Formats: sequence, C-alpha cells, structure tokens
Amino acid sequence: MLMKILEAKQEFNNILKLANIDDINNNVNQLIRLVTGLNPTQLLLATDISEEEYNHIKELVNLRATGYPLQYIIGWVEFCGNKIEVTPSVLIPRNETEQLCDIISKVSSGKKVLDLCTGSGCIGLGIKANSTATVDMSDISEDAIKIAKTNAVNNGLEVNIIKSNLFDNIVDKYDIIVSNPPYLTSLDMSQLQKEVTFEPKIALWGEDDGLAFYRKIISQSVNHLNKNGMIYLEYGMGQADDIKKLLEKDFECITIIKDYYDIERFISAKLKD
Repeated sequence: MLMKILEAKQEFNNILKLANIDDINNNVNQLIRLVTGLNPTQLLLATDISEEEYNHIKELVNLRATGYPLQYIIGWVEFCGNKIEVTPSVLIPRNETEQLCDIISKVSSGKKVLDLCTGSGCIGLGIKANSTATVDMSDISEDAIKIAKTNAVNNGLEVNIIKSNLFDNIVDKYDIIVSNPPYLTSLDMSQLQKEVTFEPKIALWGEDDGLAFYRKIISQSVNHLNKNGMIYLEYGMGQADDIKKLLEKDFECITIIKDYYDIERFISAKLKD
C-alpha cells in the first residue's frame, strides 16, 4: 500500500511542531531521505512512499519528538569536509568549531599537533584533512576512542589515537595543542536544552565553575609543548577573561577570537621562552 508523501510530511511536521522542535521541514526531509534513500531532488519529485517506509519514518519522527538529536538518528555529520560518525557516546560537533579547525589548519602544516579530549575526533581529523600536520588525538572514553578510530579509517586519514586522561598517557611534545574540553558549569547542566540532555555528561560538565579542565590543560601543557608552542582552546560564553588569566603565567601573545556569530569562542596563546 502506497502513502501520499505530502500527506505523510504534513503529519510528521505536526508531530514535531507539537513537540516544539526547531527547523521542522529540514528534520522531516532528512528522516524521509534516511529511510527511503532519496536524494534532495528525488524527494522533491516523489509522490508516494510505501506503508513500511511510512511506519519506519513515523517511528523516527516520534523519537525526534522526544528531543533525541537528529544527528544521532542519522548517525553522522559533515565536519571540515569529513564524514564524522556520531553516537550518544560522543558530543555532536558544532558548526562553529569548524572555524577553530580552519584557523589551526592554516598554521599547522609540517607541525605536530595534539587534539586533547578528541571525542568523535572531528577537530584532529579536520586539521589532518586540511594540512600536512602530524596529528595525535586523545580521550579518556573508550567508546570515544573507538568512534574516533572508525572516523579516521572511514575518512582515510592517518592519525595516532591515544587513550588518556588528559596528559596522563601523553609522552611526546607538540608544536600545537588544541582542545574543546567540557566547559559547562553545574548551573548550566541544570538548565540544558532538551537535545543536549542526550549528549554524554562527561563531554559537557566542567565541574562547578566550568573551568576545571582548563586549569589542568593549561598548567600541564607547558610540559608537552615545544619551544614557541601554541595552545588553542574553545570555551563557553563568558569564560574568556578567566581562561586568559589562567594562561598569563606561562603564555604570551594571548588572543581571543570571535566565532562567525561574533561571540568570543576561542583563545590562542604562545608558550613563553
């Protein structure tokens, strides 16, 4: 039995509208494409879907209506030209983080880079794909390590992936250390958007003030940077001044960088001589 696709789309749109899901049309179109295998042009021209396809899509729409992230349903995102697998074991890469990769890719060719708290591996793999850097990536999570390794293989990128609690198992020195560590405060964690509650707490919570990982990374990175080594960090809204103060003891040329939305999002600094 065939179902009219326009009628089905209207039903799916209404389900997500009642659940207060943003960008309803995009969500529904992506879920239809996921089940049917249609490309965007074919979806525009399609008139019918099978009853089996309808039932499968409706199941996914109802899952999305709970707030479960679209990226986890689809199973991957595009990031810096790479196809990055994502599961609830890793943070979903944010679009603005691509800017951090772009900044580092422009200065990292021929250099040795460490991506700390790598998660899905999106940052390290983005740098590797767009430069000639040698890239190491590390994370404390065994599940994240597995996903990062899968993403490296699937994108044909040669990187070294290390299971480590921050610098515990890191023995080398680097020209560049980059990290987007957990930075949400305890208050932030109590006020999460519905979608974010499905992401791993270990990748979000930076303890009470959100700065616990920055204190450790900044203080320990001095032992893992080469002469004139650089550190690049992503952080949350309103944290720039505190992180700048943490850097001032051992770093110079501290630069706060705004993202494409004109929000202070990244900071870079050079190790003092």
